[in-house]
Parts: sequence; C-alpha cells; structure tokens
Amino acid sequence: MEAPSRPPYYLLTGLILGVVLGLLYGWLLTPVDRLEATPEDLRANFKDTYRELVARAYLANNDLGRAESRLALLGDPDPARALSVQAQLTLGEGGSEAGARALGYLAAAMENEPASTPLAGAATNTLTVPLDGTTLPTNDESRTSEPQPSRTLPPGDTPTSSNTPVSTNLTPTVAATNTPTPTPTATQGPPFILVDVPLVCNSNIDPPLIQVYVFDASGNQVPGVAVLVTWEGNTNRFITGLKPEFGLGYADFTMDPSKTYTLRLEDGGDPVTDITGRQCEDQSEPYWGTWRLNFVQP
Repeated sequence: MEAPSRPPYYLLTGLILGVVLGLLYGWLLTPVDRLEATPEDLRANFKDTYRELVARAYLANNDLGRAESRLALLGDPDPARALSVQAQLTLGEGGSEAGARALGYLAAAMENEPASTPLAGAATNTLTVPLDGTTLPTNDESRTSEPQPSRTLPPGDTPTSSNTPVSTNLTPTVAATNTPTPTPTATQGPPFILVDVPLVCNSNIDPPLIQVYVFDASGNQVPGVAVLVTWEGNTNRFITGLKPEFGLGYADFTMDPSKTYTLRLEDGGDPVTDITGRQCEDQSEPYWGTWRLNFVQP
C-alpha cells in the first residue's frame, strides 16, 4: 500500500525565506538612495516644452520673477537667448505660432536694456513724418530709448523719406548703380500705418537687410506682429520680437539687392512695393544700404 503524497511545503518555505531575505537586503544592507530629478536633467525636447510652458504662464500672470526662477532650473547660460532661438526654430519648423509669440514676449521681457538697432554705428536718415514736420529720433538716440512718434499719418496719405547717407570708415567693394526708392502705397483704415522708409548706411551690415519696426500709439515697440515679404512668386513670413536684443518690435529679412520685394503686415497696414537694392556713396566705393520700415499704430 502506497503512502499518501505530501504537499511540497519546502517550496513555500523557500519562497517565504527568499522574500524575507530580499527585503532585508534591500532595506537594510543596500537601501536605494532617493534621487531628485530637476529640469536641467530633462532631454532637449522636454526642455523646449518646459520653456514654452513657462512662457505661456508668464503671458497669463505677468510674473517675470517667477518665470526667471523657473527658467533658472534649466541651467541655460543665457536664458533669454535660449528663448529667442527656440522661438525662431519653432516658426521655422512650422510649430505653434502662439508658443513662438509667448517665447518671444518672455525673451524680450528678460532683456534689461534691449537695443533698438542691430549694429552699433549704423548711419540712418532722420525719420520724418510728413505734413507737419514732426520727427522721430535718429538711431543714435534710440539706443537708449525707443522712438516716440508725436503723431501718425492718417489713412490715405503717402509718406516720404529722405535718403542722405552718413559717412563711415570702412571700404566697401560694390559698384554703384541707380535704383528706385521703395514706394509706400497707403491703404484705407489699416491697424498700422507706414510712417517712412529711411535708408540705413552701414557697411558692416552685409548682406543688406529689410528692417521692420512696429510701434503702438504710445510709441512702444510691438512684438508678435507677422510680416510678409513677397518676390518673384516667393513668400517669406517673419515676426517681430524674436530678436529682443534689437528691440521688441524689431524684425528683419535678408534681401538680395538685385531683386525687387513687396512687404506688408499680415494683419493689414501700408504695403511697400519696389523694395530693391540702393547703394550708399559716402565712401570711396559705394555699398548696398539697408532699408528700415517704420510702422505706427494710429
């Protein structure tokens, strides 16, 4: 007669002993240290998301101190520049325009003393508002304060500009040619009015640019304004405020002096036609100048 089989209690006993020994080993002998991850430890794409969330929060609460303290956790050497670069990349890659605008606003707010001109020593014409002879400051004055236009043109008036270059000391290498002046074509009732189109003569700006400055009715520069440039069936779109070191309402476009461009603000405004290369002849050899377009909100 066979003896009755016994349950494998030894297996259950071994399992219990293994669990107890494992817990003792993990808790007492080699406990796990608590790890605190910070935003600085995030991957690059998560850091971009973090910056955008901080920028959007800043637009909601306008608390610059809190935004700066949050961005400090990323460990960026220059947080404002990191925001500006990300804003431009976001637009270039077809990302969220609202996110890019928020990044641009925060980057501009973090700049303590934003300059209003891209390069020091740029020579420009006096910005004149037609009809009553009132003027805006020259670039030398605007390095410390933003231009404060005393009045704006009413819709339907055509502004004019003076283009007498000022001397600089560098020697350019471009041959002289005669080119037409961009023609502002005013439209009725735009949100921004084209005040003038001065020519900036600075041989350090190479290649030449189309610079856009946008001001509100109080004379403050306005970021987040979309600008469209068209030429030969091509279109380029860029937004003010993404280069806060040059000013909140600043944007630029690199032009080919041999081509003719048309520029307008996306939300309306005075279109500017026939923008093409014009040369400054204040040196031994002429060089291509840069056009500056000033838009003001009525």
